[in-house]
Amino acid sequence: MSNPRGAQDNQTTTTGTTSPSPNLTGEPQDATYTAPAAGEQPPVAVDPVGGTAPGPIADDTDLGAGTAGETDPAAGGEYYSPRDVDSDGNVDLIHTRIEGIETITHIDEDGSITLVEQDTDGNGTYETGIAPTATGIRLAADLDDDGTVDLATHLDPTTGAPVRQDVIEDGRITDTRLDTTADGNPDVHLIDSNGDGRFDTALLDTDLDGITNDTLVDTNGDGTFDLRTADTDNDGTQESFDTATDGHLGSIEQFEALIPAEDHYHEQAGTYPAETPADQTATDLA
Repeated sequence: MSNPRGAQDNQTTTTGTTSPSPNLTGEPQDATYTAPAAGEQPPVAVDPVGGTAPGPIADDTDLGAGTAGETDPAAGGEYYSPRDVDSDGNVDLIHTRIEGIETITHIDEDGSITLVEQDTDGNGTYETGIAPTATGIRLAADLDDDGTVDLATHLDPTTGAPVRQDVIEDGRITDTRLDTTADGNPDVHLIDSNGDGRFDTALLDTDLDGITNDTLVDTNGDGTFDLRTADTDNDGTQESFDTATDGHLGSIEQFEALIPAEDHYHEQAGTYPAETPADQTATDLA
């Protein structure tokens, strides 16, 4: 990502000082998030889970000049550089290189880490970002280096396990998979098939075996399902179908309720948005 500041999200963040520092490694499409083992020293300033930033107060505001404690970036060594961008005497961001991974850590006025961006593939752009949300952690990836998020994975803040994954196209969530049972496998798959910003299709794995048992479709966009197909013998093929006009097949709201009320999805879909964050942009990394 060529503009680190442009990668910030404005989802509600949580604060705290006791969470362990996470490690973010791997290519963006399969990046992993893990907490360090007991006694392990985490990399400097990679704690977006409400922690406070370590390191000294920076003495300069020149992002290119660096501060004391740096190594030469051109030499390819480990690198640590805190920056005071607004000259208020406090660190605003920290640029580090650890094991070849470039990282920019954004610091709030109270010292909390609000966003960590990483260039995990070494191509010079920051394509992976991780940030705290009101309900956990959001790991976002720009898979094609075009400056916009393509995939966002929501992680459990305690275990680091993925609980939801969003496919994002043109700034809109078009596809979401949720693990409602915390067994490590998604069991609800929601799709916006017509691009209007709201989900209209739900694929359900009701017996948690990885095979879709029921598919519910809202064909007329009124928020209620009017078509249901089912795999009655669990062979991976939908053999039966049912139609309805009275709403007895249910509505998309029951699945939208699985998504936090402050999430960007509700803003795009126009479904009971609670507190809409300020400065929401379609190109935010995290």
